[in-house]
Amino acid sequence: MQKAGERPTAYAATGDTTYGLDLDAVTACTRGAHQSPYQAQGASPLLALPICGCHDCSVRAEISNRIRDAAAGFAATLVLVTLVVLAIRADVAAPHASTWLVVLDVATGIAFVVAAALAPGSNAERGLMAAVGAAWLTASFLPAARSLPQAVLVVSLIAFPTGRVRGLSRWLLVGLAVPVAIGLLPQIAVAALFALVTLLVLIEGRPDTATGYPTVAAITVAATLGASWSVARWRADVFDPTVALVGFELVLLAVAIAFPVAAQAVIRSRARLADRLLAGERLTGLDGFAVVLGRVLGDPSVQVFRWHSPDVGYVDEGGRLVPAGGGDRRWLTVDDPDGRVAVVAHQSLVLDDPPTADAVAAAVRLAVRHLRLQEEQRQQLAELEASRARIVAAADRERERAATQLRQDVGPSLQRAQSELTAVRPATRHPAVAGSLDVVVTELATARDEIVELVAGVPPAQLGGGRLRAALDTVAQRSPVPVSVTVDADAAGDADTESAFFYVCSEALANAVKYADANRIDITVRRVNSAIMATVSDDGQGGANPSGSGLQGLADRLATLNGRLRVDSAPGAGTTVTAVVTD
Repeated sequence: MQKAGERPTAYAATGDTTYGLDLDAVTACTRGAHQSPYQAQGASPLLALPICGCHDCSVRAEISNRIRDAAAGFAATLVLVTLVVLAIRADVAAPHASTWLVVLDVATGIAFVVAAALAPGSNAERGLMAAVGAAWLTASFLPAARSLPQAVLVVSLIAFPTGRVRGLSRWLLVGLAVPVAIGLLPQIAVAALFALVTLLVLIEGRPDTATGYPTVAAITVAATLGASWSVARWRADVFDPTVALVGFELVLLAVAIAFPVAAQAVIRSRARLADRLLAGERLTGLDGFAVVLGRVLGDPSVQVFRWHSPDVGYVDEGGRLVPAGGGDRRWLTVDDPDGRVAVVAHQSLVLDDPPTADAVAAAVRLAVRHLRLQEEQRQQLAELEASRARIVAAADRERERAATQLRQDVGPSLQRAQSELTAVRPATRHPAVAGSLDVVVTELATARDEIVELVAGVPPAQLGGGRLRAALDTVAQRSPVPVSVTVDADAAGDADTESAFFYVCSEALANAVKYADANRIDITVRRVNSAIMATVSDDGQGGANPSGSGLQGLADRLATLNGRLRVDSAPGAGTTVTAVVTD
């Protein structure tokens, strides 16, 4: 196709660039508290130049930046106006020129520059987009540059949205754009190059706006160039260069107009990245977070390693040292004001975009902080449970000590006193004295029975290692209701576990005797996989209250051993109390 001003037969323009320069803010002055060298040497005050404070320097830097921005904007505007004037003059002087063709031609170039100026995002990408427009206008009056816009557009689409080219395959396509820029490739080869751009973006990208825009733009340009070349080659009798050129320019206008929209969509996607990572799924450690992050980035190789300490470095979920850096993966370091936080190992080109990398880093910081809080809570809970276990164990030891004293000291003493008084009772002839002795002997017997009943619910101090069976047999023998005791040989536990089971069985047995009106009680202790389970069941009236103080106390006791208590007591169906403790 032929364009006013001897332009190339077909032009493609799309991408995302920006008008303007990326001028970083000048770093705030760090010398505000220092003297001038002249002042330090005691020189004349006229030579002692004042050193501005940090606030003054930041204000001056801001003013300097604004002046440079204004100068750069003025220079860019001057260049654009010059290119527009030269393009108009060349288009008007071309054969078969018309006003609307000239307007469309100039509007196409201006559209890319304006789109670059309006679009947010990477200055590098916006600069490439502005370069497409400048190259388009230049080609109007400089025939040697007629293929330059297509080459710049290829680079712009490859570099979207960061404006940087990463990876060998992308650099190869950039290399193919060089012969396009100097007009060495035919139109069909240029169309094929845009098709390759589409294929590469689809293979290496991810399914979101950062991939969608360059894909649609490149395939549309490729289709337009390929169609015009095919019609010109195979249907030359119906081929109209003006129609082909107008169609191509309309495609380029659409690409330019879509660029700010796509750039804004990418920014919104980045802003939602942390929410997408931290919401919707329950995180299960950094490994689970890495799976979600890899899914979002389209990189299944993503791993996240937490910073441990300067002496250790980065560690994985299991605490193993991970040497950061090297290999075929890239490493995104995540820091906060307190120091290092984590590192993300990945192979994703998406994280080459600084705003996207910042969004990922923010999400990683939140995830690590969340996991640290969870670990602190688990540690505090473990300390609380250990403290409660120590309190229960101390109370048990004190109870067992008191029971041992009652058994070994008080009980035998009462027995001896009762025996001695019973022996002297027949020799007593005075009725009043004999009656008093009878009362004392009866009280001593009652006291002995109460002591026996009191210490019956306290286990022997030597429980553990399978001694639970003997302790439960002793309790069962004192029961007025028939009790069967079954303890498997492999159900032995440590002292704390067997003590807890003893209290559970004793309390459940006492409740069954007092309240259940049971005729038979069965006690079974057995091992189930890695846990020991004790069951006390009766054939009584049922209806026991699981939240009663006695059963609740047993549940609390089992909780100190990471155990649990279940009570099944339907009215009329008896009661079954089950205690489980995992080794």
